[in-house]
Amino acid sequence: MSEEQDLPFHYFDALFKNAKQNAIVITDTKGIVIGINNAFTECFGYEGNDIIGKNGMILFTEEDQKKGLPEKEIATVLSTGQADDKNYLVNRNKEITWVSGESVLVKNDRGDEVILKVVQNIHLQKTSEVSLRLLNDFNENILQSISDSVIVLDGKFNLLKANDAFLKLIGITESGAASLNFVDFLKKYDPGNRLYKNLEKALTTKTGFSNKEIEIETPEHNKRVFEISCTPLLNSQNENLLLVIHDITIPKNLEKERDDVIGFITHELRNPLSNLVLSSEVMKEAIVENDSSLMTDMLTRFGNNVARMNKMIAGLYESTKVNAGQFLLDYSEFNFGEMVSEAIETIQGLNPSFHISVIGDADFNVIADRYRLIQVITNFLSNAIKYSDENKEVILSIAHDDQTVTVSVKDEGAGISRDYLPYVFERFFRIKKTRSIEGIGLGLYLCRQIIRAHNGHVWVESEEGKGSTFYFSIPLKPESVGK
Repeated sequence: MSEEQDLPFHYFDALFKNAKQNAIVITDTKGIVIGINNAFTECFGYEGNDIIGKNGMILFTEEDQKKGLPEKEIATVLSTGQADDKNYLVNRNKEITWVSGESVLVKNDRGDEVILKVVQNIHLQKTSEVSLRLLNDFNENILQSISDSVIVLDGKFNLLKANDAFLKLIGITESGAASLNFVDFLKKYDPGNRLYKNLEKALTTKTGFSNKEIEIETPEHNKRVFEISCTPLLNSQNENLLLVIHDITIPKNLEKERDDVIGFITHELRNPLSNLVLSSEVMKEAIVENDSSLMTDMLTRFGNNVARMNKMIAGLYESTKVNAGQFLLDYSEFNFGEMVSEAIETIQGLNPSFHISVIGDADFNVIADRYRLIQVITNFLSNAIKYSDENKEVILSIAHDDQTVTVSVKDEGAGISRDYLPYVFERFFRIKKTRSIEGIGLGLYLCRQIIRAHNGHVWVESEEGKGSTFYFSIPLKPESVGK
């Protein structure tokens, strides 16, 4: 053989002996190893005497051997002349390394067919890919578990990424989110384009913002208040924005309730307090003038205003306890009729000109909070009298079966407009034309909370100018479930 013909073999010999990244193993057509290079020893730890003369399948994991991968690889090479794969190979110390390999059918310088397999160690790359995938999965799981809505926008405010909380908030699917432009979505909730201007500024200045409030209507037609915070993703190739949308409806409602309480205290206590100050000044004059009659009148007025203030403060305190979740019931077994009679006597004594009729059988026992039920019935009765519009007849009806008892109080008074009916049990609600009548709108609210605590219901039927009927229904025993 001439030097020119031998040249390719010299090149192969140099590659075989000096390669650092390409581990080479040579087998016969039955898979018996007949040669390895230094790179193979460096990568897998096998010296020549460890592996030469043995079947190359010892390099495959037990799992791959059971799948027949060594035999399949040889069969492919013999039939097509070439095969490539990516799989684990077993090191001499039994550790496994992820490799990328290519096998080629060649003839040696003696004309024998052999299989030349070139292997590259891609374990670090593969481990990095797996770690990156796991990290992405981990981040995705965190993103989806966050209760706040989290989205990523591109430079034109198109939605690139959204978690489940956001999809649920606006009522779209993941496929529908792909075509969503966030600014278009915001238009009906962003008067004056205030939020849009903040988003534009965040893009141009690469500076984020936080706690921008916006009210959004949910797919269930509930209006909720959110705070939006924005962070530019400076390490991205494109101009992307990360937005976190946090629901603050509950704290905003609590803040409004607090303001309502302060407002009601300021407004409703002003009159009795002014009367107390006035009575005090007049009493000073009565003492100087030794006017006992005037003194008596002022003391009576003073006492009435103190009682009025005490009643208002007690109602506010009860309301506060309910909102704080401290509304506990004191259950006992008692005769329902006797409890109703006590409630009627309390109201009848204060309003002797009114006639309160009782319809239905009340001679049965219940297990409930006796004091709280008296509170509900007396409130129903006092309201019926307060808004009676000079009609002196009030009817209290009782009906029961084996599980529940229902009580109603009917008057022939002014009645309630249909527009107001959904709100009569709300905290602080009062109809405008009745605001001259004493009260701060907590009585019916507390009645509803008391009955709900009994697993019961309250409701009202009324027509303006034709009177009202207020109802409550509770189970006879605590373990019974209300309707």
